[in-house]
Amino acid sequence: MREGQPVPKPDGAITATEDELVKTTRDRTFTLGTEGALVPGRRGYGTQGKAITLRTNYFVIKTAAELNLPQHEKVWYRYDCEVTPAPSKAKCRRLFDKIFTHPKFDGITWASDWAKIIVTTEPLDLEGTEWKQKVVIPPEPVPGVEPDAYQGEVPQFVQDAQNRNRVEFRITLTGSFNVRDVINLLQSKSPGAEYASASEVLQLANIITCKPPNTGNYIRNAGSNRFYPHKGHPGVESYDLGNALEALRGYYASVRPAVGRLLLNLNVTSGAFYKPLPLKDLLTEYGHHKTDMAENFIRMLKVEAAYTKDGQAQPFMKKIKTIVGYSQKPRFGDAKAVKFQYKASTSPDAQPVLTSVFDYFKTHHGITLKFPGDAVLNVGTKADPQYLPLELCTVVAGQPFKRLLQGDQTSEMLKFAARTPNLNAMSIAGTQRSPGNGLRLFRLLNPNDPNGEMVQRSSVKPWGFQVGVDMMTVPGRILNNPQIKYGSKSVTPRGGSWNCADVKFARPGRMGKWTVLVVNHNGQKGRALNPQPRDGLAPEPLFSELEGFLKKYGLQMTQRQKTQNITLDTLSLQNRATNNRQLEHIFSSAESNGINFLFVVIPEYDAWLYARIKYFGDVKYGIHTINSVGSKLQKVNGQGMYMGNLALKFNIKSGGVNHHIEGTLGKPLDNKTMLMGIDVTHPSPGSKEGAPSISCVVASIDDYLTQWPGDIRTQTGRQEMVDGLEDMVIKRLELWQKYHKNELPAKIILYRDGVSEGQYDQVLLRELPSFHAAFKRKYGAENKWPKMTVIVVGKRHHTRFFPTSRDHADYNPQREKGSWNPLPGTIVDRHIGNRILGEFWLQAHQGLQGTARPAHYVILKDDIKFEADELQRFTHNMCYLFNRATKAVSICPPAYYADLLCERGRSYLHSTLNENHGTDSSVFDASEEWTGGVHPKLAESTWYI
Repeated sequence: MREGQPVPKPDGAITATEDELVKTTRDRTFTLGTEGALVPGRRGYGTQGKAITLRTNYFVIKTAAELNLPQHEKVWYRYDCEVTPAPSKAKCRRLFDKIFTHPKFDGITWASDWAKIIVTTEPLDLEGTEWKQKVVIPPEPVPGVEPDAYQGEVPQFVQDAQNRNRVEFRITLTGSFNVRDVINLLQSKSPGAEYASASEVLQLANIITCKPPNTGNYIRNAGSNRFYPHKGHPGVESYDLGNALEALRGYYASVRPAVGRLLLNLNVTSGAFYKPLPLKDLLTEYGHHKTDMAENFIRMLKVEAAYTKDGQAQPFMKKIKTIVGYSQKPRFGDAKAVKFQYKASTSPDAQPVLTSVFDYFKTHHGITLKFPGDAVLNVGTKADPQYLPLELCTVVAGQPFKRLLQGDQTSEMLKFAARTPNLNAMSIAGTQRSPGNGLRLFRLLNPNDPNGEMVQRSSVKPWGFQVGVDMMTVPGRILNNPQIKYGSKSVTPRGGSWNCADVKFARPGRMGKWTVLVVNHNGQKGRALNPQPRDGLAPEPLFSELEGFLKKYGLQMTQRQKTQNITLDTLSLQNRATNNRQLEHIFSSAESNGINFLFVVIPEYDAWLYARIKYFGDVKYGIHTINSVGSKLQKVNGQGMYMGNLALKFNIKSGGVNHHIEGTLGKPLDNKTMLMGIDVTHPSPGSKEGAPSISCVVASIDDYLTQWPGDIRTQTGRQEMVDGLEDMVIKRLELWQKYHKNELPAKIILYRDGVSEGQYDQVLLRELPSFHAAFKRKYGAENKWPKMTVIVVGKRHHTRFFPTSRDHADYNPQREKGSWNPLPGTIVDRHIGNRILGEFWLQAHQGLQGTARPAHYVILKDDIKFEADELQRFTHNMCYLFNRATKAVSICPPAYYADLLCERGRSYLHSTLNENHGTDSSVFDASEEWTGGVHPKLAESTWYI
């Protein structure tokens, strides 16, 4: 980024403060959260590796006090808001917008989250500390349309709507704060320094920072401080994903505390949204109309209904409505079939008249529907339906699609979102002459010259702080690659990867009885292999070629059994029962014949087919399965590499060791150290009602850290902390004991995946006691328990790094190619981190596509007392031990394996977690589904690789 321009040095004063502070945090514990969880203080900073300077997507916040502008210092007044009865999120937004027009807010600088909090720079004129007001929530505004104005008596239906939307709004002053107090805390070199309201001030700072996009036109707040300009906004960036969806580019912002200062983290983000099309066109592009899938696709979608009389060009009325579904009586009924009763006059003696939707719109609104055969929408409730013809509706812009994308859509999203670091940096910050859209969206430029040629800092007024417009620079390092050991050779990685050709595995596995299963189906592209390819090998010689590859790597194999072939019906929803029976029959026969391995060749990836193969193999019959798409297996170009990757999986599932690193378990670790990983995966918005979460625990059992059996089970949906963890830990300890001459581990390192920053203390308060209970059962007295280190691994953060020199970037000058990401092994542990906790950001992998995301490691417990260099080096080296790849991976294997095992669990519940079609059957039934575990024959292996 900005190659050839001067690179500002990282702030030396911050480095000095960190060095002083760490002297006092070492070997001390501190309280985290409000429930008294204890965490270790940072023990030091890393020094190993080549020192470099990086830019990062953080911007320095300066307060009026720091700028020596005492006249601009501000006190922030926090007001908590309560609405009775509680409205929906959309109604709450409209309510707050109305409240801000009250005279009490005249001349007041305010910001809000439009839910529970208002912050001002002056106290409101309240009677005491509280103000109550009865308010009618206004209807949803239609762009370009004034609210209805009624002369004389207000119609009864309007009065009824007002009464339904009448609420009590209560506002209470709960505190006043000065951001100077937070800065004093962050600049303190005493680890015991405290400011009880620091978290509240940070919350208010985030609300203030997000006010500009929150109040801007044509910007969607998608939650979690993510904002997306959409149709109508001059900065909109969109991309067609197909099937009625589009991708939008947006921006994320968060005010973060760091040593000595506050920082603003600003990042690019991408999301999938419904296209703002006429609803009829949207459904045509989606490919379904009168189906459960189509109904599920548009359920809760907001549409603008335009009422245009016959012969007129402009609508006489517009309304915003929310789709509940299609008509139920009759199901998917059209405008002539769906009928309802209404009173034709307001007279008390008027009798209800039965009419069709078609006739009602013709007689009541003067609209002759052009497509009366379309299914009618319900925009009321299930109990009290209100009918609306589909052809009058246009999708409101900026509505996120909250379900899983289809395969092609995912590929298209990657094309849009995966951008080089330089492009993302330009989008965020831009240059002095061309400010980035991120700075513009959050209005971080001088408000007197927001579109000028030269970027200027925002004014310190009106909130008492300003945000810099230049990305920070931070000190980083590039760690050395480890040496990779095979059977009789050592390999040196280059660029985070290496070639394993012409080597034997470090410890070849012993395969049992195995065969090939070729799965075809009667649909389009349903043949897995070409029986007579123009290039390459026919099926049987191809399988022999694979067998030769496996032997070349040293696998000990029995003779391959006769190839099995199966032809399924078309892979449609209607044929699943029949196809399921055929698949189960082939697995049942394989089990009866003593088959341990099935190499399954399929025509193309299909999520349901994959899920059933894994369920029958892993859970029901205890047969290892390795899947391959036939076209990839048969392709001549790159076939050796492809078969080599298959060999990695065969060897691991056979109990072997592919490669290792000499001295991985060096000081302070030894061969009495067990590594563990924990993860939990949750239902998606497209899951069935009541769908569970899936929790898993994996643990090493060998000194090479290659074999990682695991335990997996379902638990209450959307619960992050693991249920039944004590028993899961007991199982891991007992299996480790079995492979170590009946000895238990003396040290345990846990990498916990998937935990947000706000849940760090819950790991210590809710999950750590389960470990202690397991230790008590297996070890007895506490002085015999193993030393334990707990590290949280974060992937869903917004920290990114940008090289300041091509020498430190992934770029090959000879080929003039590269991703321009930081080099593999880049690590940062200074200038953006917590003042107390030990943490670091590590990009171990080669970021080939898009802007690389480093993994974030936070130490929550450390009985082992790692020095910073020791833990950082160990974690980095571990990333080269992922057992199904010949490259460093982005997160260390314990967390990666836990994530993979959770994903395998999702496949066992494929229909439950991915196929909610909105029907009555879309409810999870624990008595009929998989709820945990695998077949005993596989339980001691790494079956999920």
